[in-house]
Amino acid sequence: MRTLLVLALVSAELGGAFGVATVEGVAVSSGEIEVTISVVVEAGPVNVVAYLVDPGDDQETVALGPRAGGEYAGTAISERADLVVIFEAIWADGSSETSRPVTFTELGLDPAVLLNGAVPVSTDDGELTLDAATERWGWAAVGLGAAALSLLALWALADYPRRRRSEAEETVDQD
Repeated sequence: MRTLLVLALVSAELGGAFGVATVEGVAVSSGEIEVTISVVVEAGPVNVVAYLVDPGDDQETVALGPRAGGEYAGTAISERADLVVIFEAIWADGSSETSRPVTFTELGLDPAVLLNGAVPVSTDDGELTLDAATERWGWAAVGLGAAALSLLALWALADYPRRRRSEAEETVDQD
């Protein structure tokens, strides 16, 4: 019963020929995720595709293969963004039906998967490491800090010979 409740909370009912749809995903790099998209189509044998749309950018078409119980599913690599998904069912007679547009998070994708940045990645030995992009920014920060300290030292030492001369002149004047 609990599993059914969780499935109902993290999926969307699309209406028409489409039943329950879900998206699961895992991060594969700092800029990409692998998503598994599934939808139930209630009317007979069909071809089903999912259009992954990034508003203002490209569109990717993913063919969904049949599974048991009228479910169709497929896997794709996409950018780390809450893309819009539109399902299309195409019947043998050439007619088709599209679903309403829904986002990955509306279909149950965990929003934490979409975060791009300092996300710890688990290694095989259980140790947590940072991804390559985060390490590059860390080393860049260390380099900029060292450069700033060097400039501060040059600025402080640039005035040193003048101060030393003026101190020497003051001692001569006092004698």
